[in-house]
Amino acid sequence: MKKTAQLARQMIKAIGCANGLAGRQLGCENAVEVIKASPYFTNVQQRIPLEWGKIIEEVNTGRHASALSGVTQTCRQLAHETRQVIENKDELLVFGGDHSCAIGTWSGVATAMRPHGDIGLIWVDAHMDAHTPDTSDTGNIHGMPVAHLLGFGDKNLVRIGDRMPKLLPHNLCMVGIRDYESAEQELLERLGVRIFYANEVEKRGIQDVMQEAQYLVTRNTIGYGLSIDLDGFDVSYAPAVGTPSADGINALEFIKALLTIDLTKLIATEIVEFLPRFDDNQRTSEQLVSSLVEYIYKTKQFQINSVNEIAARVNKSETIQKVSQAM
Repeated sequence: MKKTAQLARQMIKAIGCANGLAGRQLGCENAVEVIKASPYFTNVQQRIPLEWGKIIEEVNTGRHASALSGVTQTCRQLAHETRQVIENKDELLVFGGDHSCAIGTWSGVATAMRPHGDIGLIWVDAHMDAHTPDTSDTGNIHGMPVAHLLGFGDKNLVRIGDRMPKLLPHNLCMVGIRDYESAEQELLERLGVRIFYANEVEKRGIQDVMQEAQYLVTRNTIGYGLSIDLDGFDVSYAPAVGTPSADGINALEFIKALLTIDLTKLIATEIVEFLPRFDDNQRTSEQLVSSLVEYIYKTKQFQINSVNEIAARVNKSETIQKVSQAM
């Protein structure tokens, strides 16, 4: 097991990616603007040390397959920003539009961390997002990021950041999967990616699943990331998504589960596929995004403070013992 790097940072740097052309429906490109202006998120910013960095505007080259060139350019820009945040030793939080932005987010993170070791990733989603341009019937690139991060698909997307795969299959866990096609499933299962399908989550509980996932993505890595697609949750908690799927994760139980896993090794968080025009009158999805950010980073800071306090006590005890022995 590689030695864990010091991943705790004081400041959380939020990077936005206003992208939506690679999704099934337009609208996710407005997510960053809505979150940034949200009164719920403003309240969160008063409780955690967060500052906004750059907002990446997507390059428009069309929809579906025609979006490929634009997505490539957008992800290159995003990868540059995420790599810079990691190399500056800040916490990284990415608000995306459609999930194609994950190619940029994690290419930048993986490239920045490569001198230290491999990264792991927990992918919370209803979908596998593991198509390539050759296997996708729709050509929607938001259904392709996992394959490209693993090194399969369009060569320009695969080589963002560097020419190596950004994720190794045994360092990736997918949680909440329930809507997928056979080509995606065949690729991921052939590679040995651990997939926690929705029926397993329902049977075991999200807490147990997340604890196992966190173990798997940290056993051979320098740290891990969280990529959270809102459609991974039950629609009652996240109605504002473009590709809803029934029987999703209970968002309240997911947040409780976050309190039980080791977040000190969390390198970055990404939240995507929020489509504001589909939100309800209570702005339920908007509130969920804000709650996820607050609980992830307040829990992480509590854990880091606890570890530091215990380490300080141990060091103090050892010092006292050495002084006593010298007398």
